[in-house]
Amino acid sequence: MAAKKRFYKSVLLADDGLSIKLDGRNLRSPAGSLMRLPTMALASAIADEWRAQGDDIDPATMPLFSLAVTVIDRVTPQRDMVMAELVAYGGNDLLCYRDAQTDLASRQHDQWQPWLDRLAAEHDIHLQIVTGIMPIGQSDAEKFGVLIAAHDDWQLGILHRATSLSGSLVLGLGFVSMMIDSDAMFDLAFLDELWQNETWGTDFETADRHGFLRAELQDAARFLALLADQSLPEKAKI
Repeated sequence: MAAKKRFYKSVLLADDGLSIKLDGRNLRSPAGSLMRLPTMALASAIADEWRAQGDDIDPATMPLFSLAVTVIDRVTPQRDMVMAELVAYGGNDLLCYRDAQTDLASRQHDQWQPWLDRLAAEHDIHLQIVTGIMPIGQSDAEKFGVLIAAHDDWQLGILHRATSLSGSLVLGLGFVSMMIDSDAMFDLAFLDELWQNETWGTDFETADRHGFLRAELQDAARFLALLADQSLPEKAKI
């Protein structure tokens, strides 16, 4: 597919500081929705992504815009469905499946169990642990609904991204609350693969995939930080 040519010259924040104008016209999502962001910090950062484009527009260099589009065009119109998907992740959470090998199982217990213990202590959600990969029913999974619903659409979008990347709603909740940074999130979510790499070595394909996943989590963490940033950046210039 041919790259889309840059069709604008100027990129400015609108007077409200929360939306972006390209050559004086409001930036809209692919579905046609006005791109109105929740903080000026996030709006300014997305404006910078548009400003940094060359003769061709490269979506791969616009991760913040991509995440914002996902929230506006997919999360907000389908909030109930997104929440249901997240509850399902909680009912089949990565942290509940432990390996039979003693060394790996010990590492899983040391690094994963504290998060399950915190969940039980703070929210009375008790998840069962199983050895192997056979699915196990989690009677407390429905309790996740209240925790998930407490997030606005922007946070919910990042929660869904972090949870789907990691396979763990428990870790996703820790990530969105900023108790887990992007590096720790990767190490926890891919603990099994990292252990395999230590034991057997890695290959270029795995290394490339891990690099991509790390970058995805870093982008999501930056998005979260900008959501929380209530500072007032200078109005963007051409």
